[in-house]
Amino acid sequence: MRYVMKRSQIVAVLGERAADDLKAASDADMIELRLDLATEPIQTIKAIREATEKAIIATNRLQAEGGKFQGSERERIELLVQASEYADLVDIELQAELREEFISQVSRPVIVSYHDFQGMPGIDELAAIKERMKMAGAAIAKIAVTPRSLKDDLDLLEFLLAADLPLCLIAMGDLGRHLRAVAPLYGSALAYGYVRESTAPGQMSLAELSSARELLKW
Repeated sequence: MRYVMKRSQIVAVLGERAADDLKAASDADMIELRLDLATEPIQTIKAIREATEKAIIATNRLQAEGGKFQGSERERIELLVQASEYADLVDIELQAELREEFISQVSRPVIVSYHDFQGMPGIDELAAIKERMKMAGAAIAKIAVTPRSLKDDLDLLEFLLAADLPLCLIAMGDLGRHLRAVAPLYGSALAYGYVRESTAPGQMSLAELSSARELLKW
């Protein structure tokens, strides 16, 4: 299922204090609830659904890709399926063991994601990752990597320009931080910002992203 957006969307990432932080997310276009960071995830997403008309992304991040969920993989997926009833989109990792089963169970558009906190695959490998996401049925492909040089940054922007499906491209770490503000100019579908504290290396605050969009007109 394709998810059509007229412009790049700013996503406010909410976690443990999501209900309180929602009030500070007025500049965001969408809300991501990190179920793995919430003490009562289902109650929290229900409360957010009742409190906002913004689109909600439900995410229960895999530990290997930066998540905090403590249960089994089956429990992680079951919680995400349950939460999808209150979400507009759901996020599942490309490498998730039960990805195919999960996608078959949900009726929401799916963000298929990939995170590399150590470095950045070559462009050919990134293209293969994107193709796997496309074949998996991704409405949006989300690729977050850690560039090690400014040349890596340029390669990522060229890769983004050539995308043949909605793509959220994130450059993590200090060398890639500026791309979080610039990537939407090159077509990145989503820009994630924190309200209270960063949930990923180099992540910008919601206020910083809002200022960048106003300044750069994306």
